[in-house]
Amino acid sequence: MKLFFLEPQRTQRAQRKEERESGDSHDLIRIAICNCAYALLATTHNIFIQLLSKQLISEKNKMSQNTNYSSVTPAQATKLEGDDKRNYIRNLFDDIATRYDFLRTLVFLGHTSLWYRQALRDLELQPGEKILDVGCGTGESTRCLNRFYPGIQIEGMDLSPGMLTVARSMDADSNYFEGDVCSIPRPDCTYDVVVTAFTFRNFPNREMSLAQMLRVLRPGGRLLILDHFYPEKPVLWRNIYTIWMSKIVPQIVRPFIADTTPYRYLAQSIINQLKMPDFIQLIESSGAKVIKTNTYTGGAAGRLIAVR
Repeated sequence: MKLFFLEPQRTQRAQRKEERESGDSHDLIRIAICNCAYALLATTHNIFIQLLSKQLISEKNKMSQNTNYSSVTPAQATKLEGDDKRNYIRNLFDDIATRYDFLRTLVFLGHTSLWYRQALRDLELQPGEKILDVGCGTGESTRCLNRFYPGIQIEGMDLSPGMLTVARSMDADSNYFEGDVCSIPRPDCTYDVVVTAFTFRNFPNREMSLAQMLRVLRPGGRLLILDHFYPEKPVLWRNIYTIWMSKIVPQIVRPFIADTTPYRYLAQSIINQLKMPDFIQLIESSGAKVIKTNTYTGGAAGRLIAVR
């Protein structure tokens, strides 16, 4: 009888032991799974951190190779020359290329298109004449000349790949190429007219730029420079213009760009622009003869035409 009653007890104990062992086994499996998952997450996290670190280092190195916005103030940037100015301007315009036309219209209240018409409509260019648009940017001046003078052969050159990408997307017919005004990659006496619009303030070297633009002109060819100028009179207009460009414009563009440095530089470059008599003297000291000057909108923009 005693053995009869002990048998179920042994069976029950064996079952409980098996259940404990099974439970322990399941716990071990769960722990192993958790450990594997943790290890996987830790590995993924480490890989992500390494990739992010490499990306940040790469970006930092890339920025350190160029003139950084934070390394100079906009006023100081207007005094840069050579590679420092070249890198600064290239980076600046690459950054704003896709929004450039919209923001320029906003900043100058549509006047740049008016100034293009005033400065470019009376050139009387003939079909077949060769034109170089230096610092063509997004190609607005190039497209204007093509509309005004059908049949001309025009090329647009710019330092900024970003601006040229926009230009080509808007004008598949014209030839656009990347180039530096201080070393124009074209033979002597190639063009009948060289045009540069709203760019002279940004050139790495004034004298070298003029020498190169005149070099690629044929004898008797014309150089046209259209640019922003700092109004002198009346004083009220000068003061209004200064407040608009220096104080108001950076606030206007702020919703559209992360860094307003390009437009603070714009204001400083205009404030530090040559006066018209100094511009004439610079051009004529380079061997050309200034034959015509004009100012627009109370002196906010101006045009010079010189003959080689």
